[in-house]
Amino acid sequence: MAEQQMRVMWCEKPNEVEVRWQPVYEVGDDDVLVRVAYTGICPWDVRAFSGLSSSVAFPRVLGHEVSGTVAAFGKNVKGLSIGQAVCPDMIIKCGVCKACRTGRENRCQHPTYLQFGGGYADYVRVPQKNIHPIPAGARMKAAAFMEPLACVVRGQDMLQLYPGEIQLIVGLGPIGLMHLQVAHAFGAKVIASDPVAERLQKAKELGAKWVVNPQETALAEFVADVTGGWGADAATLTVGSARLAEQTVPMLAPGGRFNIFAGIYPKDQVHLDPNAIHYGEFILTGSSDSTPKNMHRALNLIASGMVNTETLVSHTVPLEDLRHGLEMVKNREGLKIMVEVSGEKA
Repeated sequence: MAEQQMRVMWCEKPNEVEVRWQPVYEVGDDDVLVRVAYTGICPWDVRAFSGLSSSVAFPRVLGHEVSGTVAAFGKNVKGLSIGQAVCPDMIIKCGVCKACRTGRENRCQHPTYLQFGGGYADYVRVPQKNIHPIPAGARMKAAAFMEPLACVVRGQDMLQLYPGEIQLIVGLGPIGLMHLQVAHAFGAKVIASDPVAERLQKAKELGAKWVVNPQETALAEFVADVTGGWGADAATLTVGSARLAEQTVPMLAPGGRFNIFAGIYPKDQVHLDPNAIHYGEFILTGSSDSTPKNMHRALNLIASGMVNTETLVSHTVPLEDLRHGLEMVKNREGLKIMVEVSGEKA
C-alpha cells in the first residue's frame, strides 16, 4: 500500500514558503493525529515569517491557531474517537517546572515548539494532553480561534471586572474585538477605540456601548465625558505602542486596572508618572499566552455563542495561498485571515 502523503507549507528561510509533500506523521503511543480544518493567521506568524523574531529557527512550518478532527491516536490515548472535533494546543509544556506546577503553564520554563509540525499543513500531531475537544454547537472555523481567545480570556481575568464597570479597549483588530465580547459577557460597558471606521462598526454590532475614532475625537476627553469625570475602571491595550500605553494610563479611574496585552516591537520604554500610579491606586499588568484552563473556557464561550469569533473572519484563503494571507495580515487588510485546509468537512 502506498504511503499516505500530506501537504505542509514549508518555510526554508524567512520570507520563503512553498508547498511540500511528505509522509503523514507516525503516531506514538500517547499521540493524537489531527486532520486540520482551519488555521488562523496570527500577527506573530507574520513577524516570524518575516525574520523579525530572533527566537524563531528555520526551516520550519508555522501555524498555531488550529481546529480539526481526530484522524488517529496511539494505544495509550483514552476518551477520544476518530472524527471527533478538537483543537490542539501547539505548544507542548513540560508539566514539571515551577510554572507548570503552579497553574502558569503559559510561562513554562521548558516548552517544546513544533518547528516542523505547525498548523499550515494537512495534519498536526500532538500529545493527548494538548488536545481540547470542541463542544457541540461550535463550527470548525469559529473554534480555530481557541488559542487567541484563550489569551484574551487570560488578559480579561486579570482586570477582575465587575458588572456595570466601564472598560476602555484601545485597538479593534480581531484581538480587540474578542476583548470587547468577553468584557461584555462579564457585564462591563465598553468604550471601543480605533481609527478604522469598519472596525468601529463591527464593535458596535458586537456590543460596544461607545465607539470612538481617536483621530477625530480626543479620546481622553471622550472617556472623561461618558464616565462623568471618573475615568475607565479598566483598560486594555491591544496595539504594540509604548506611546499609547502612556496615553491610556491617565484615563483610568481611581483603582483602575490596565492590561498591556500586545507585545511591543521593536522594544521601547514607557514613561509614566509614578505619583499618578501611587495616588490613583492603579494596577498595571501584562498578560502573555494562555493555559489549558483558559483554552477550555474559550471553547465554551465560542460554543455558547457568548463570543462570536466567526464574524471576525473577513477573508479565507486555501492552504496553497498562505503567502497571500500572510501579506494581507502584514498590510492590515480586513480583520481575521483564515487558512482553509480541509474546512468544515474535516
